[in-house]
Amino acid sequence: MGTFWGIPVKVHWTFGLLILFVSYSAFASGDKLVQGLGLITYVLVLFLCVILHEYGHALTAKKYGVYTKDIIISPIGGLARLESMPEKAVQEFFIAIAGPMVNLIIGLFLAVILYFTTGRMIPEISDFKFDEPIEFIRYIIWMNFALFLFNLIPAFPMDGGRILRSLLSIKLGKVRATKIAAGIGRIIAIVFVIIGIFNQQLSLSLIGLFIFMMAGNEYDQTKILNILGNTKVKEIMRTSFTRLHLSDYYTSVIEKYYREGEQNFLVFDSMGNVSGSIPELFIKDTIKTGTHDKSVNQLMSKKLGSVNPEDNLKTVIEFMRKEGIAIVSVIENDNIIGVLDRNNIENHIRLKSE
Repeated sequence: MGTFWGIPVKVHWTFGLLILFVSYSAFASGDKLVQGLGLITYVLVLFLCVILHEYGHALTAKKYGVYTKDIIISPIGGLARLESMPEKAVQEFFIAIAGPMVNLIIGLFLAVILYFTTGRMIPEISDFKFDEPIEFIRYIIWMNFALFLFNLIPAFPMDGGRILRSLLSIKLGKVRATKIAAGIGRIIAIVFVIIGIFNQQLSLSLIGLFIFMMAGNEYDQTKILNILGNTKVKEIMRTSFTRLHLSDYYTSVIEKYYREGEQNFLVFDSMGNVSGSIPELFIKDTIKTGTHDKSVNQLMSKKLGSVNPEDNLKTVIEFMRKEGIAIVSVIENDNIIGVLDRNNIENHIRLKSE
């Protein structure tokens, strides 16, 4: 759609299907043209308010040095994709509450205007009159109030879940706070499912199932990030590792892969300098294609990376993902004292998560 305040807004292609469905619903019922166009406009205004909601999150995050990749709009709502979440609970609180506050401010602003001009803010809900401008504005007011209240439900992925987690984190720490917030969210999700089943409201039951799954995912992700942030490279690096040479053939690499259990390798030249790496993906591809006769020099990645033994795993894994590398050398006093690869990190997370 465009870039505003340095943050691009993207629309998922399925949003077009929603507009087509709304258009069909608007005109298939036999309502007059203006009423149908009013309904379509109302849906577009709804998503404009959702975009402003997401900018509330994004611009507040930017204030704390957290940047937003983009804002994506889809039929189920909006998503501001932040690069990360701040470690400080107070900052997370303000980022989370900023979105709902945007909707509250929009609603209150329009409500005050209507109150002093017409004396009434509550719309006619028995008969939706989208073709009447004043009624249309009243619907927008209550739409924003609804967005404000819905997002304050204390369950992930709604903002209320993050607000609750940030408040609990001040005293309990992020992992325990997330566990409690996720538990509360799951209770709410089960209530939604039960109410949806007994009242034959499929959408409410689906929302409940979605919330239930997201609550568990949020806790698992927070636990993993806590493990990564509290583990230093020196605690899990491998000090004993294979040093491949440019003249080695993949036959010997595959043999070491199976026999030694190493998945990723560093490649050294004749002077003992790191020239490249052999990621596990290259080995699996060679096994699949049967090209064992290739030399390491013919098929290796030249992307290199090095880390400090005092670095924490969170920093390292972000660096490895950004650079697209599977193994890094651990450097201390200009010497390689070990290596660290994705498998080391994955195994460590698996053991600590049990």
